[in-house]
Amino acid sequence: MRNRFGLFFFSIIMPLASLAGHHEKDELEPAASGGQVIVVYEVPCVDPSKGISLLKELIAYESGVAGVSYSSVSTVLGDQRVGAVDIHASVKAMEDAFAWQEQDQEWLDKQASALEVCKAAISEIVMRVHMVQ
Repeated sequence: MRNRFGLFFFSIIMPLASLAGHHEKDELEPAASGGQVIVVYEVPCVDPSKGISLLKELIAYESGVAGVSYSSVSTVLGDQRVGAVDIHASVKAMEDAFAWQEQDQEWLDKQASALEVCKAAISEIVMRVHMVQ
């Protein structure tokens, strides 16, 4: 009886033990690869929670309809600053994304709504471009 219980216990615990920590890695993956372009945007915002909410809507919209592929995430940059970080495959891909944004009226309207909630002007958007090496 004791051997059967030990075998049963061992057969249950061993698979669980082997799966423990399966999601952990020894180190983080690189944020981007050589040749990619990281664009960081920063905007003053009187209501960061509403500003971030609208930025998330904007990002969800563009990820669903943009003809250009890139990743984007919204960020809070302090008490009254919000922004986004975009990663583009190349300078050409970044320029294509900018061209798409400039011609997509719904994207422009969503951007205007986010700026309005933040009580910020388009001229107050700070943009930094980083070339990944």
